[in-house]
Amino acid sequence: MSNSPNDQAPAQDAGRLGRTQLAALSVASFVPASGMALMPYLLVAAAGQQAWTSAVATVAGMIAIGFTIVPFATRFVGTGSLYSYAGEVFGPRARYAVAASLLGGFVVQLGSVAGVIAIYLGSFLRALGLTAAASTPAQIVIYVSALGVSVLVSLRGLQTSVRIAVLLALISVPLMVLVTVASGIHTGLDLADQFRPGEVRLDGTFAGVAIGAAFFVGFESCTSLAAETRDPRRNVPLAVMSVPLLLGLAYLVCTIVQTPGVVALNKGPHTDLSPPAALAVSAGLGTTTATAVDLVLAVAMLAAAIGFTNYGARFVMALGGDGLLPSSVTRLHRRFRTPWVGLLLVSVLAGAVMTLAALVSNSPTVAYNAVGVLGVAVWIPGYVVIACGAIVLARRARQHVVRSTIAAVVGAAAMVWVYVSEALTPPPHPIDVMVWLAPVLYGVVLISLVLNARRSGRPGHGSDTRSQTTKPRARSTAL
Repeated sequence: MSNSPNDQAPAQDAGRLGRTQLAALSVASFVPASGMALMPYLLVAAAGQQAWTSAVATVAGMIAIGFTIVPFATRFVGTGSLYSYAGEVFGPRARYAVAASLLGGFVVQLGSVAGVIAIYLGSFLRALGLTAAASTPAQIVIYVSALGVSVLVSLRGLQTSVRIAVLLALISVPLMVLVTVASGIHTGLDLADQFRPGEVRLDGTFAGVAIGAAFFVGFESCTSLAAETRDPRRNVPLAVMSVPLLLGLAYLVCTIVQTPGVVALNKGPHTDLSPPAALAVSAGLGTTTATAVDLVLAVAMLAAAIGFTNYGARFVMALGGDGLLPSSVTRLHRRFRTPWVGLLLVSVLAGAVMTLAALVSNSPTVAYNAVGVLGVAVWIPGYVVIACGAIVLARRARQHVVRSTIAAVVGAAAMVWVYVSEALTPPPHPIDVMVWLAPVLYGVVLISLVLNARRSGRPGHGSDTRSQTTKPRARSTAL
């Protein structure tokens, strides 16, 4: 069924992704409509009417992280995302720290995407009278089905993945724009209350940052496709920054417009509808539109599943090529030349994570929140390491040292605060357990990678990054 090539990039897709395609897949993987639907609702729950402060702080932190990644992306072509970059400044063994973070992160992030799909699809089916759709067995069936579809699409190659992912993401945006505008017209914007300085609560703002980060974590994952992208040193940095800049602005606007409606919704009677469906009903759009919102968002979330299935598989392939995972994970499908073993591995593990969360949770929403918190916490070490690496890289090149240092400090501080906030103010059980489970998961993955590398006799060495020179270029093209 497959063979084991030495190439890090699947031959069929090498150099085929253009700038627009890569940026489109990067943005589509985060399904803008889902962030437009959920982020304002969750930020209001944490920060009240001043939810916009959390949105601004979150976006600023993510942009700062992006600016620490861009200098690497302009110099090196890697297939292992941040893992590839870490070794360029700290040596091969430093890659273990980032590899464990990203491997766990990709798996958990993909699992959380399946969880969101199940929430929306379950809400849609309940509206049709199928009340059992919220049961644990039904949710698990949805997890498996969603991940299975994403594997089948990803198996056919990046070109197919990009077309389908972008199409799915685009069809959902107009509907959420309609809901957002209708909500703003129905309730008004209440800008005087939202921007009243004396009402801003720092604890609420910081709590919102911990929540908002979940909508951006992994935004740099498109770097794992650099070897399969045309002119990667120019196109990958643009794709990396497209998520925090474009989606960050969109989410901030939606937060400001939706906040009065969400506040009114929280004061009203409890409903079994999903947050965007409930907002649609309260805005006067009717139950038909609300039902359509759930279905469209459920289908659109497949774009995220497809994106992270591709990212995760390429990352697994990079680790296999460097000996941190068994070489079998680098096998390509004979017909489509895609990493079928990697696709299956990340999807099966993601399904297992989400299934376990569902079995110990009392609702689909709690299960998703638990996995979401775990995913953010596991990804933090990778961001901290790359932030430190950005400072080292800037000092070596003697370029943009001040800017890189500020971006690194702000970005790393934001991510560390996300974890500290969850630890100091634990969320409800069983979500609180995930805060402490994250270091355990990280440690288990790290030990597994180290042991496998020792067995293979290749301790993190590989050719997964290629620079134009042996040292960073004297003239930087970083954004």
